[in-house]
Amino acid sequence: MADDKVPSNLAGMDQLDFAGWNTADWDGVFAEHHTADVVVAVNGQPTTNGIGDHIDAMKAFVDAMGGTPVQVKDHPIAFGSGDWTCVVGELETGGRMVTVARWQDGAIAEEYIWM
Repeated sequence: MADDKVPSNLAGMDQLDFAGWNTADWDGVFAEHHTADVVVAVNGQPTTNGIGDHIDAMKAFVDAMGGTPVQVKDHPIAFGSGDWTCVVGELETGGRMVTVARWQDGAIAEEYIWM
């Protein structure tokens, strides 16, 4: 059974990575694609609770990596079911990251990132 939310949520993930993350548009595109109370875990460890906390953690991560976000070049693997999506991001460095997200009303409510 096709789920109408999946294509829209995957498009949202593209916008989040390519327009929000890549340009460090924290308070605009990045914030718009997360719920106010988003819960995020990175590499299996709970890291943030709430969009403000998530943005602060991502800013600190970017600063620690030299001040410019590592660019997400492509999402060669992207799929979903119901409220969930899974995207593999290919990075400009040649690395990859995987993001599993639960969407609520067009924004990420839970996010699990592996790098």
